[in-house]
Amino acid sequence: MEPLTMTRSARHKFLTLACAPMLAVGLAAGVFPTATAASAATCPTRTAEGRATDRAAVMADFVADAPSTNRPVTSVGDGCRFMAGGRVEVAKRDPVDLSAQPITVNGMGPLRMGMSRQAAERAIGARIPDGPGGPECRDLAVEGGPQNLSLRFSNGDDRLVAISVLSSTPDSLATASGVRVGSTRGDVLATYGDEVTSHQEDGGDEELVFAPRPAKFHGRVITFFMNDEGTVGSFMAGERYFTDPLPCGSD
Repeated sequence: MEPLTMTRSARHKFLTLACAPMLAVGLAAGVFPTATAASAATCPTRTAEGRATDRAAVMADFVADAPSTNRPVTSVGDGCRFMAGGRVEVAKRDPVDLSAQPITVNGMGPLRMGMSRQAAERAIGARIPDGPGGPECRDLAVEGGPQNLSLRFSNGDDRLVAISVLSSTPDSLATASGVRVGSTRGDVLATYGDEVTSHQEDGGDEELVFAPRPAKFHGRVITFFMNDEGTVGSFMAGERYFTDPLPCGSD
């Protein structure tokens, strides 16, 4: 991205005011992805109990969202893929409730950093309509919500590079360790310990950046943007280069 002249504090305030209406507009555009339906036997039935398990069971490679010395090791898989016509397809299924999925440096539920928008739509069973953006990325909303959840895709290769949770958000949207909008500075530090660094420019609002140390997570972070009350006003997870609060369509 080109150098920004806006202060980090100003950018955070701009994100809060500008992104929510942009996400609503994004829902009006886009095209349904094509998919080939599988037989009922290829796709297990999702139950309320199963959805609760999905939230609790996270692959160790994906949950880089707690201190690196204490991560869950339970694994969860996706049994809904099958081969058809020489390419991987996904069976038609109910949309994934993203509001019940924990956010990590590597993604959110079935969403994984680096996957294409088409693959992301198949993974969650919902459209991610295209929308305006900047020279390097676009901030897009998932059709049907959750409200104020934004997925950032890079231009050109159309990869998922960051996930944003804005200031006005369902309380259920949180990191795998339970940090959410409204959590205190002390909550963030107690959760992530010495893997957190603090940044503050020109007296602006503080940013707390969680960057896990293991090499496999290098380049991915969760940045918590603190507000004037000393609580988390919003946060972004994903590739460090793209976890900037200034919307992609802004100069």
